[in-house]
Amino acid sequence: MLRYCLPAALAVFLILGGFWQPYDPDAVDMFARHSGMTAEHLLGTDHLGRDLLSRIMAGGSRTAWVILSVGFIGFTAGTFLGTAAAILGSWRETTILRCCEFFIMVPTLVVALSAAAIFGLSPLSAGLALGLAGIGPHALLAHSLSKRVLGQPFILATRSLGVSSSGMITRHLLPNTLPLILAYTGNQVGLAIIAYASLAFIGLGADPSKPDWGSMLFEYRVFIFDRPMLMVWPGMAIAATALCINVAFEDCDRVL
Repeated sequence: MLRYCLPAALAVFLILGGFWQPYDPDAVDMFARHSGMTAEHLLGTDHLGRDLLSRIMAGGSRTAWVILSVGFIGFTAGTFLGTAAAILGSWRETTILRCCEFFIMVPTLVVALSAAAIFGLSPLSAGLALGLAGIGPHALLAHSLSKRVLGQPFILATRSLGVSSSGMITRHLLPNTLPLILAYTGNQVGLAIIAYASLAFIGLGADPSKPDWGSMLFEYRVFIFDRPMLMVWPGMAIAATALCINVAFEDCDRVL
């Protein structure tokens, strides 16, 4: 039960952070700087007196956009392309797979730079870049799973009975491939959270004027020895979010 409560609590925390924070995450109060953990500031304040919990909640809502973007783009586009390639076969299969391999060959950093140049620095542009970079692996996995299922006797039986292609796909093919693809998606989204924090740390995919977990790590790195908790909290937020996402999706292949 606990393994399902944690992802649910995380989802509530990320959604809530987009609408409400205890304090203005950018409000400066030099009289309250480095206050430590108190009843007024549960996680303490930073060197400018800004409430850490509020900043982490605001950064969490921005990370949630990345999670949704990466999951939606990678899962939908990758599943569609991989499944279509397996069904179409022939030269069309080869063409689709070569295009998907292109997304694997292009470094994620190059895609992130291109997306930032076109769309500006935002969680959506970072999510778009990371989502596009994830299409290739998703498509190759979907293709491999689909080819294996299409060779099974029950698929051959449905074709011999005259079942339409759409019926075969929706009733027999996808129910046998989606659970594993969803489990893989959870793993990739967890990696995307870390990748987004890394991009924000170096100033890509994030607005430096807005709180982001990665940019907070960069800003607070100078206090790593004097005030280590300034880096511990956003670091724990990144690790806990990636862990909860993996826990939420790891049993998809057995539940669905």
